[in-house]
Amino acid sequence: MPALSGTALFFFQTGELSRHDIHLGMIFLGIIAVSLMCAAGAAILAAGFIAKLLHRVDSIANIVEQRTGPILDRTNELLRDLGPKIHTVSTNVEQISYTVRAKVDELGQTVSELNQTVQEINGRTRVQVSRVDGIVTNALVATEEISQTVQQGIKAPVRQIAGVIAGLKAGLETLIARSPFGKG
Repeated sequence: MPALSGTALFFFQTGELSRHDIHLGMIFLGIIAVSLMCAAGAAILAAGFIAKLLHRVDSIANIVEQRTGPILDRTNELLRDLGPKIHTVSTNVEQISYTVRAKVDELGQTVSELNQTVQEINGRTRVQVSRVDGIVTNALVATEEISQTVQQGIKAPVRQIAGVIAGLKAGLETLIARSPFGKG
């Protein structure tokens, strides 16, 4: 704002311009011209440094291109060489994946069938064990009944024989007691 107010004073002054004012105007104009010349010189100097920097960056880029060019060429060759091989490997991996998946599915079916067979065998075994248990139980019951029948069959005649023997003994004792030999 002070620059505007100074300029406004310069242009809106009433009266004649004095020599002193013209002289000051010329000095200020000279200072402005020198400042513009310095700015132009600085711009030219900066442009020179920028040109030098661009030249240096360009030379570095050329060096990088020279050194990385062969690497990039070899990389491209490797990619061209490895492309079909990678495709073959990925195809083989895909086929292996399908094969493994099919085998896992077959194994799953086999395990399911084996599980079903084991369950059937387990069920049959339970039925057979139940049957054998029934047979053994029946055999034990029959053996016990036979044992009781044999015991009763043997005990009854033995009792009868024991009774007959006891009767014979009692009869013989009585007979001997009544006989002339028994008195003694």
